[in-house]
Amino acid sequence: MNNKQRYQNWKKARSDKRDQKQQQGQQQQISLHQLQQLNNQQSNSQDESDDEDDQQQIAKTEERLNDVKLFMIDYGQCDVKKCTGRKMERFKLLTAIKPKVKFQGIIVSANGKKYVSKEDEELLQKGICVIDCSWAKIEEITYVSPNERLLPHMVAVNPVNYGKQFKLSCVEAIAATLALCGRREQADFILSKFTWGENFFKLNKDAFDLYSECQNDKELRIAEQKYLEMAQKKENTGQRNYDMPSSSDEEENQIQ
Repeated sequence: MNNKQRYQNWKKARSDKRDQKQQQGQQQQISLHQLQQLNNQQSNSQDESDDEDDQQQIAKTEERLNDVKLFMIDYGQCDVKKCTGRKMERFKLLTAIKPKVKFQGIIVSANGKKYVSKEDEELLQKGICVIDCSWAKIEEITYVSPNERLLPHMVAVNPVNYGKQFKLSCVEAIAATLALCGRREQADFILSKFTWGENFFKLNKDAFDLYSECQNDKELRIAEQKYLEMAQKKENTGQRNYDMPSSSDEEENQIQ
């Protein structure tokens, strides 16, 4: 083989090697592109999965916060601009019904014979209803139902009746009922719509620490007595478990 043939063979081998490297480079680029596409697909799939999980979580949370349907028997005695029940209605948290309606769920009423409790779960599934009226005209209310329930001892935090026993606003009465029936998360949610709402369970912490363990009317009456004894001891020692509200607090009407 002469020098010319050797040179041509060397040139061809060099060209072939260069072509081979180019092909390998192209293959690597394709592989990287495919890998990037795969990663993007996986990322998009993960994002979609995360979005779906987030939506499911939001749906579950909303379901919990609206687990029990809420109602108000409206006697038309309150200032609609100040009534907590009306405000809940505007937030679509509550439905107002007429006094003639025979409500089938729990009715929170001063005329009840039993304390509302976890044993009322069957009634709870049909909802909770408060009687919206002025405390000054409470004696005029004649609504009668076997589903009427009382609330154990607690004090109000609404600005008009702050620190007064039993004189709860609509939202306080509903929140207390929800808590006593094991629905504290929904109770906190509806109270969050009022600037003073978060103070309700703070002010009544000692009471609800005892009440939360109770399953029925009998246990609640025993817990209530323990709470009253504790409160009496605090009063005798000059300890007060609440502070007076700020004068800048927005007033709410006296309602049950």
